[in-house]
Amino acid sequence: MLASPESAMTVVMEAADVRLRNVLEGLADEVSGLRALVVGDRSGLPIASVGRGPKTLAATAMATLTLSAAEKVTCALGLPAPRGIVIEADPWVVLVQSLGNGFTLLSVFPTTKDLEATRDAIIEGAVVVRELLDEMR
Repeated sequence: MLASPESAMTVVMEAADVRLRNVLEGLADEVSGLRALVVGDRSGLPIASVGRGPKTLAATAMATLTLSAAEKVTCALGLPAPRGIVIEADPWVVLVQSLGNGFTLLSVFPTTKDLEATRDAIIEGAVVVRELLDEMR
């Protein structure tokens, strides 16, 4: 038996890029004072961002290079690849998080009393971003 039109449900699916933007905006709302939040591709080019400024393009490229250099350092020491890098530049913190396959999540936020909680929130967001990037490939 077919359902009548008035009882049928409409399901709206958002594209992965729209969901990616929503995740970044939600994370930006969660992290107080966030200055930048940028997803960079393997070439260091920004593909999605919140709070992007004029220096974001260069910073995203450098963040990708920094993470690549950190991977070489840990490999030379016989350690596992880094998940991320924290740069303390008081009163700011720069976190470069690996998203896998050369992709990065660059975040810039003020130094807080609870740096670990802020870092953990960004790492949790990075997991969701990584899943969305996988869907987009």
